[in-house]
Amino acid sequence: MVTDLFNALEQKLEQVLSKVNALQEANVALHQSLSEKEQAVKEAEAALARVSRERELVRERVDKILNRLKIIDTGESA
Repeated sequence: MVTDLFNALEQKLEQVLSKVNALQEANVALHQSLSEKEQAVKEAEAALARVSRERELVRERVDKILNRLKIIDTGESA
């Protein structure tokens, strides 16, 4: 009877240890996935910043061109 209790206890302990190991592996995988996603977010933010700067430069150039065209148009109509 005592040996049956010890066997049952050992079996339960093995189940718990197995679940703990599985959870630890899952935790490692989740940390790795999180790290990869954080890196992807940083890269996307950097790309967005580059695009925003380029867009602003294009806007400034277009404004300069439009101003030059207004000056030309004003000069011709005068």
